[in-house]
Amino acid sequence: MITSWNLNWLSDAKPKVKRHSNIPTRRTSDYRAFANIINDISPDVLAFQEVANHQSIKKIISLDKYQVAFSSRQVISNDEIWSQFVGFAIRKGLNYHRHPDLHQLDIWNNQYLRYGVDVTLYQDGKQSLRLLNVHLKSGCYSNRHRNKSCTVLREQFKVLAQWMSQRQAEQQPFIILGDFNRRLAQKGDTYWQGLTSKVSTPAPILMTEGIKSQCRSQAYNKRKRRWEVRQYPGFIDHFIIDGRITEKDTEVSFSEYLFSGQQLKQFQLSDHCPLSISVQL
Repeated sequence: MITSWNLNWLSDAKPKVKRHSNIPTRRTSDYRAFANIINDISPDVLAFQEVANHQSIKKIISLDKYQVAFSSRQVISNDEIWSQFVGFAIRKGLNYHRHPDLHQLDIWNNQYLRYGVDVTLYQDGKQSLRLLNVHLKSGCYSNRHRNKSCTVLREQFKVLAQWMSQRQAEQQPFIILGDFNRRLAQKGDTYWQGLTSKVSTPAPILMTEGIKSQCRSQAYNKRKRRWEVRQYPGFIDHFIIDGRITEKDTEVSFSEYLFSGQQLKQFQLSDHCPLSISVQL
């Protein structure tokens, strides 16, 4: 089981100014609720996004069970807010190799945009699967958006296309997962079309295609200045699966963890629901 979850500003500290009201304030019970959800899913690999540091991820996963591969991007010196990082929690006993972060996703090369974390999983001493965990630029969610964020996101997708082409040339099966901040599964999405047109056959598979998200989560309403339960129109978190994986008659199934009404009422969780795939390596 491989799970991707944007943890929505998971941190062991608070921002130093009050104007960042869209950042949740969490209690011990909230972190315990995160941990319980992860235990329920019981992933072999958890790809996480929006985590402040190692200390923060340790609040919700057991280091007795998991080993952590954390982004190497530097912490931005800012008194108001902390940096966001991506990484993996990989079940102990599952061997992996850490590759250099995909720093090219930081288009401006100034530590502002998030790096991709890149690992290879091993089975029986042999390379079995390459995983790239990403959290891309926000603000360009669909074809109707035309802004500066779209210019940045377009460049990031070019980086992803190059990474995919390299994996295909090396005959190494891959999965790209994480928060793409783009509704790639919408019909005619130009970014998905552009990405798939730049790689060789077999074409990669978007696991969220044809599936409507049922996730109800807590999101901050900036206009009303309050937290509320919301259901977004489509996935922005995705799994992009190398087409060669399914060509080998390997079954891949997709699932979305849904928060219960009680969880939404009682805990400050995330504005993303965890997504998972089951794949036989």
